[in-house]
Amino acid sequence: RFLAGQTVTLIGGVGGRDAQGVYPIASCTCDDRNLHFHVGRDDGDALAQMLFDGVLKTGDALTVWGPVGEFVLADTGRPLAFVACDTGFAPIKSLIEHAMAVDAVESFSLDWLATRSDGHYLANQCRAWAAAFDHFRYAAHVDPDPAAGARRVAETMAVSLPLAGSDVYVAGPASFVGAIAPALQAAGVPAPQIFSLVL
Repeated sequence: RFLAGQTVTLIGGVGGRDAQGVYPIASCTCDDRNLHFHVGRDDGDALAQMLFDGVLKTGDALTVWGPVGEFVLADTGRPLAFVACDTGFAPIKSLIEHAMAVDAVESFSLDWLATRSDGHYLANQCRAWAAAFDHFRYAAHVDPDPAAGARRVAETMAVSLPLAGSDVYVAGPASFVGAIAPALQAAGVPAPQIFSLVL
């Protein structure tokens, strides 16, 4: 059992070669028998290398340790604004799907920054949410620099959303999270209403 937004450690290996990685759960708690993870190609992540190189295949065993983490929805009743950079979309997706499943919020939004032009790997899902829910706003952004992109995303959100009265959930690399948190505060979001996860 897990809470939306939490992470686990995946441990796997074959042929005497073992690796592990920490990944946010990308699936909804409403379907806790199927765990989804968004694993990016990363030379510094041994488990990701094994997956992309085909060393680990469908049917190979993985050990799951966890869940851990406090990047979960707060029960405040405020509108929710979600912000992701690259595979930071994984825990954000889990939070959004949980909020939808429990009908926990009247209005919510998603701003997703990709550092590559093809980085919005589930854009169709996001557009489907926007089409299905009257009070859901989706905006895709692209910038190769996560910090510069974060500041641009915050500017866009400040124009489009009632940020001061919203809870904002941010997930992505340290440079992105480190840049967007002060930009959101400058746009009027009180610091206690910003929840972040560095990946």
